[in-house]
Amino acid sequence: MKYVLLTIALLFGSDSYGQVVIGVEETGLAARDRVLAVARASIGQTEKTGNNDGVFVDRVLASVGLEGSGAPYCAAFVRYCYDRAGLRLVGPRSALAAEWVRNPSWTLARGGKQPLPGDPWGIYFPSKGRVAHTGLVEQWGERVVTTIEANTSPSATTGDQRNGDGFWRKKRLRNQLFSAKDWIN
Repeated sequence: MKYVLLTIALLFGSDSYGQVVIGVEETGLAARDRVLAVARASIGQTEKTGNNDGVFVDRVLASVGLEGSGAPYCAAFVRYCYDRAGLRLVGPRSALAAEWVRNPSWTLARGGKQPLPGDPWGIYFPSKGRVAHTGLVEQWGERVVTTIEANTSPSATTGDQRNGDGFWRKKRLRNQLFSAKDWIN
Protein backbone atom coordinates (compact mmCIF):
# COMPACT_ATOMS: atom_id res chain seq x y z
CA MET A 1 0.00 0.00 0.00
CA LYS A 2 1.37 3.41 -0.99
CA TYR A 3 1.08 6.32 1.42
CA VAL A 4 2.43 9.79 1.94
CA LEU A 5 4.35 10.74 5.00
CA LEU A 6 4.25 14.44 5.84
CA THR A 7 6.79 15.16 8.53
CA ILE A 8 6.41 18.27 10.66
CA ALA A 9 8.84 18.88 13.51
CA LEU A 10 8.92 21.96 15.71
CA LEU A 11 12.38 23.29 16.46
CA PHE A 12 12.90 25.63 19.37
CA GLY A 13 16.08 27.62 19.77
CA SER A 14 17.29 29.43 22.85
CA ASP A 15 14.95 32.30 21.99
CA SER A 16 11.93 29.92 22.05
CA TYR A 17 11.16 30.76 18.46
CA GLY A 18 9.51 27.73 16.85
CA GLN A 19 9.59 26.81 13.19
CA VAL A 20 8.43 23.94 11.04
CA VAL A 21 10.62 21.52 9.09
CA ILE A 22 8.70 19.87 6.29
CA GLY A 23 9.39 16.87 4.10
CA VAL A 24 7.19 14.70 1.92
CA GLU A 25 8.13 11.09 1.34
CA GLU A 26 7.80 10.22 -2.32
CA THR A 27 5.53 7.20 -1.90
CA GLY A 28 2.06 8.03 -3.13
CA LEU A 29 1.34 11.48 -4.44
CA ALA A 30 2.12 12.82 -7.88
CA ALA A 31 4.93 15.38 -8.08
CA ARG A 32 2.60 18.40 -8.23
CA ASP A 33 0.69 17.21 -5.18
CA ARG A 34 3.93 16.71 -3.25
CA VAL A 35 5.13 20.23 -4.11
CA LEU A 36 1.83 21.70 -2.95
CA ALA A 37 1.83 19.60 0.25
CA VAL A 38 5.16 21.17 1.21
CA ALA A 39 3.99 24.67 0.24
CA ARG A 40 0.69 24.34 2.15
CA ALA A 41 2.48 23.15 5.27
CA SER A 42 4.61 26.33 5.14
CA ILE A 43 1.64 28.74 5.14
CA GLY A 44 1.66 30.99 8.17
CA GLN A 45 5.38 30.75 8.94
CA THR A 46 6.84 34.21 9.52
CA GLU A 47 10.17 35.95 9.78
CA LYS A 48 11.67 36.35 13.22
CA THR A 49 12.29 40.11 13.16
CA GLY A 50 11.03 41.23 9.75
CA ASN A 51 14.49 41.19 8.17
CA ASN A 52 14.30 38.05 6.01
CA ASP A 53 15.42 36.01 9.01
CA GLY A 54 14.45 33.18 11.32
CA VAL A 55 14.96 29.44 11.51
CA PHE A 56 12.47 28.55 8.77
CA VAL A 57 13.49 31.41 6.45
CA ASP A 58 17.13 30.30 6.83
CA ARG A 59 16.17 26.71 6.01
CA VAL A 60 14.47 27.94 2.83
CA LEU A 61 17.45 30.14 1.91
CA ALA A 62 19.80 27.19 2.54
CA SER A 63 18.15 25.41 -0.40
CA VAL A 64 19.92 27.92 -2.68
CA GLY A 65 23.11 28.30 -0.61
CA LEU A 66 22.12 31.57 1.10
CA GLU A 67 21.36 30.50 4.68
CA GLY A 68 21.75 33.39 7.12
CA SER A 69 22.17 35.97 4.35
CA GLY A 70 18.93 37.88 4.90
CA ALA A 71 18.34 37.69 1.14
CA PRO A 72 14.88 37.86 -0.43
CA TYR A 73 13.49 34.32 -0.36
CA CYS A 74 10.46 34.05 -2.68
CA ALA A 75 12.40 32.09 -5.34
CA ALA A 76 14.30 30.10 -2.72
CA PHE A 77 10.88 28.97 -1.46
CA VAL A 78 10.03 27.49 -4.86
CA ARG A 79 13.38 25.63 -4.82
CA TYR A 80 12.75 24.50 -1.22
CA CYS A 81 9.31 23.09 -2.12
CA TYR A 82 10.71 21.24 -5.15
CA ASP A 83 13.59 19.81 -3.09
CA ARG A 84 11.36 18.67 -0.23
CA ALA A 85 8.98 17.08 -2.74
CA GLY A 86 11.82 15.00 -4.18
CA LEU A 87 12.34 17.12 -7.33
CA ARG A 88 15.95 18.13 -6.62
CA LEU A 89 16.95 18.00 -10.28
CA VAL A 90 13.96 19.99 -11.56
CA GLY A 91 14.28 23.77 -12.07
CA PRO A 92 17.06 26.20 -11.22
CA ARG A 93 18.86 26.30 -7.89
CA SER A 94 18.44 30.06 -7.75
CA ALA A 95 17.09 32.77 -5.47
CA LEU A 96 16.42 34.98 -8.51
CA ALA A 97 12.70 34.98 -9.36
CA ALA A 98 13.34 35.60 -13.06
CA GLU A 99 15.22 32.29 -13.35
CA TRP A 100 12.04 30.36 -12.48
CA VAL A 101 10.15 31.79 -15.48
CA ARG A 102 12.93 31.95 -18.06
CA ASN A 103 11.58 30.64 -21.39
CA PRO A 104 8.03 30.56 -19.98
CA SER A 105 5.36 28.09 -21.05
CA TRP A 106 2.69 30.81 -20.48
CA THR A 107 2.81 34.61 -20.68
CA LEU A 108 0.17 37.26 -20.10
CA ALA A 109 0.81 38.71 -23.55
CA ARG A 110 0.84 35.48 -25.58
CA GLY A 111 -0.99 32.89 -23.51
CA GLY A 112 0.29 29.36 -24.00
CA LYS A 113 0.00 26.24 -21.90
CA GLN A 114 -2.31 26.89 -18.94
CA PRO A 115 -0.25 26.83 -15.73
CA LEU A 116 -0.91 23.88 -13.45
CA PRO A 117 -0.71 23.50 -9.67
CA GLY A 118 2.91 23.61 -8.56
CA ASP A 119 4.10 25.74 -11.48
CA PRO A 120 6.08 28.88 -10.61
CA TRP A 121 4.88 32.24 -11.93
CA GLY A 122 6.48 35.67 -12.07
CA ILE A 123 5.44 39.28 -11.54
CA TYR A 124 7.30 41.86 -13.65
CA PHE A 125 8.48 45.01 -11.87
CA PRO A 126 9.22 47.90 -14.27
CA SER A 127 11.42 49.54 -11.61
CA LYS A 128 13.67 46.44 -11.66
CA GLY A 129 13.33 45.78 -15.39
CA ARG A 130 12.65 42.10 -14.70
CA VAL A 131 10.48 39.56 -12.96
CA ALA A 132 11.19 40.19 -9.28
CA HIS A 133 8.66 38.04 -7.39
CA THR A 134 7.56 34.45 -7.75
CA GLY A 135 5.54 31.77 -6.04
CA LEU A 136 3.58 28.63 -6.83
CA VAL A 137 0.22 28.21 -8.53
CA GLU A 138 -2.24 26.44 -6.26
CA GLN A 139 -5.28 26.92 -8.49
CA TRP A 140 -5.53 28.66 -11.87
CA GLY A 141 -8.82 30.41 -12.56
CA GLU A 142 -10.20 32.46 -15.43
CA ARG A 143 -9.63 35.75 -13.58
CA VAL A 144 -8.09 34.85 -10.22
CA VAL A 145 -5.12 32.64 -9.39
CA THR A 146 -4.71 31.16 -5.92
CA THR A 147 -1.01 31.19 -5.04
CA ILE A 148 1.28 30.08 -2.27
CA GLU A 149 4.24 32.40 -1.96
CA ALA A 150 6.98 33.57 0.36
CA ASN A 151 8.49 36.92 1.36
CA THR A 152 5.08 38.51 0.99
CA SER A 153 2.36 39.85 3.24
CA PRO A 154 -0.71 37.94 4.46
CA SER A 155 -2.96 40.62 3.01
CA ALA A 156 -5.98 39.30 1.16
CA THR A 157 -5.53 42.09 -1.38
CA THR A 158 -4.00 41.34 -4.74
CA GLY A 159 -1.14 43.84 -4.54
CA ASP A 160 2.39 43.32 -5.78
CA GLN A 161 3.99 42.76 -2.37
CA ARG A 162 7.47 41.35 -2.84
CA ASN A 163 8.99 41.98 0.55
CA GLY A 164 6.63 40.82 3.26
CA ASP A 165 6.96 38.90 6.48
CA GLY A 166 6.34 35.27 5.63
CA PHE A 167 4.68 32.43 3.75
CA TRP A 168 1.09 32.96 2.65
CA ARG A 169 -1.73 31.80 0.40
CA LYS A 170 -2.98 34.65 -1.74
CA LYS A 171 -5.49 35.43 -4.45
CA ARG A 172 -3.98 37.34 -7.35
CA LEU A 173 -5.65 38.67 -10.44
CA ARG A 174 -4.40 36.66 -13.40
CA ASN A 175 -3.47 39.87 -15.23
CA GLN A 176 -0.89 40.62 -12.50
CA LEU A 177 1.14 37.58 -13.51
CA PHE A 178 3.64 38.22 -16.27
CA SER A 179 4.63 34.63 -16.97
CA ALA A 180 4.65 31.06 -15.68
CA LYS A 181 6.79 28.00 -16.37
CA ASP A 182 5.98 24.30 -16.33
CA TRP A 183 8.99 22.57 -14.76
CA ILE A 184 7.06 19.41 -13.77
CA ASN A 185 6.24 17.91 -17.17
